[in-house]
Amino acid sequence: MRIDVTHVIRKATLTAIVLSVAVLGACRRHYPPDPAHDVDIVTSDFVVLKASYYSPGKPGPGILLLHQCNMDRHAWDTLTPDLIRAGFHVLAFDQRGFGETAGGRADDEKALGDAEAAYDYLRSRPDVEKGRMAAGGASCGVSSSSALARRHSDITALLLLSGSANDASIAYVRASPSLAVFGAAADHSGSDAADIRAVVTGSHHPQSVLRIVGGSAHGVPMFDTDADLKPSIVKWLAARF
Repeated sequence: MRIDVTHVIRKATLTAIVLSVAVLGACRRHYPPDPAHDVDIVTSDFVVLKASYYSPGKPGPGILLLHQCNMDRHAWDTLTPDLIRAGFHVLAFDQRGFGETAGGRADDEKALGDAEAAYDYLRSRPDVEKGRMAAGGASCGVSSSSALARRHSDITALLLLSGSANDASIAYVRASPSLAVFGAAADHSGSDAADIRAVVTGSHHPQSVLRIVGGSAHGVPMFDTDADLKPSIVKWLAARF
């Protein structure tokens, strides 16, 4: 039987190229230093919140991240590895009706209760230093994370992306000089810039930061439109602790 050597070589070369692309694609994915541990968090009304807890493997501060309401907890996957490398214990969870958490979308009261349950879980982790806590939210997550800070004075840093806080939370920021706020929004994304500015400019903490970026991205997608935003956030959070 005559073997077409040229055909064999071409086929082998094509296979090698496909494998190389697959390997390169895998290398581009974001893997935290320690694998994510999926956990279940039960709320006061017995809803199971699906969450992911990441640890740097040593004692350090904790940060709870609340996703925006067109995404799920994995919206934070590109930021989380950098936070872990900076020594943070990170917890992100799927809000009701999003991702792997069942149920309909929660109202503000239930959303805050769910954030409370997640916050309690994070603080219960053995290596989380209870007096060194932060919270972050994007879009609808801004409301819950800022309201959570109002209830817990051990939260001394807030990360807020493209969302609004209610009057009570804004008043709390103004009355709490020990609470530092990093707020970011895009200048052509509706009322985002004005909403974030209303929170940050009320802060009396000397290291609070207002970052208005170009474009119309809303929330976490700003990481893709402003390459400096993510490292600036990590550097700012690390400096607070």
